[in-house]
Amino acid sequence: MTLPPVPEFVTVGVFTNPLDAHLAKGRLEAEGISAHILNEHYIWANWPLSDALGGVKVQVAHHNADGAKKILTAHIAGAYEQDLKQEFPQIEHKACPRCGSEEFESTLPLSYLLLVIFTLGLGIIFPMRQSNHTCLSCGLRWKD
Repeated sequence: MTLPPVPEFVTVGVFTNPLDAHLAKGRLEAEGISAHILNEHYIWANWPLSDALGGVKVQVAHHNADGAKKILTAHIAGAYEQDLKQEFPQIEHKACPRCGSEEFESTLPLSYLLLVIFTLGLGIIFPMRQSNHTCLSCGLRWKD
């Protein structure tokens, strides 16, 4: 009995955050392309290893690489966000309270920076939320 050949896998996306890699994998699988993730567990356990390992990698079979790269390029550019809004209209989308623009920058408050410095000193990892926003259209600043 001979086994079928194992497909050669190609990296089509590299992310510093495992959650972003899972979103990319989900987008590929929604388009019918099977994908898997490398280095995820190392980076969850010790996030400074992300740069040393080359990030969290999303890989697909060699014959799907071109299609997967096109899908991920569109995904990263936000091409599928409109579909998400149509599919789930009940989900609230962040927008500028003054002009309604969805184009804004988010930054961390200074208190979070102090907390991060203290936390890194103890070696504890936790997710941070960005809560200060600046509208790129009208310049309004607001907090969540």
